Amino acid sequence: MARQGGNREYEMKRSKTMAAALFAVVAALSGCGGFNWNPWSGPQESKVSGTPPGAKAYGCEGGKRLLVRHASDAKSVMIIHPLGEFRLDRVASASGEQYSNGKTTLTVKDGEATLEEGAAVPFAKCKPEREP
Repeated sequence: MARQGGNREYEMKRSKTMAAALFAVVAALSGCGGFNWNPWSGPQESKVSGTPPGAKAYGCEGGKRLLVRHASDAKSVMIIHPLGEFRLDRVASASGEQYSNGKTTLTVKDGEATLEEGAAVPFAKCKPEREP
């Protein structure tokens, strides 16, 4: 019986050590330059340089930059950000163009774009950038 108790203690110490090591790795990686869990926060958006082929760039309030690629059939758009791309499908709108996935909505009206994420508006008053 003493043997089993010792084995359990060893396993518990080993589990705690592994958890501490995993925490240290995650903490170290989160301190790396440019690593950001939230793609909508801080200057992350402004770090994207250049405009990917087929995308339209918008300069937004707060110095942010919004990149949008329209599908050739005009039924959807891809929102491009440093951590990847996601698709929004065209939805009915009384005025302007509107694209949504149920959580995120892009509205383009009179040349100005707004991207809403639930109740938050991470990109507002976005005007098309001039092409070089």
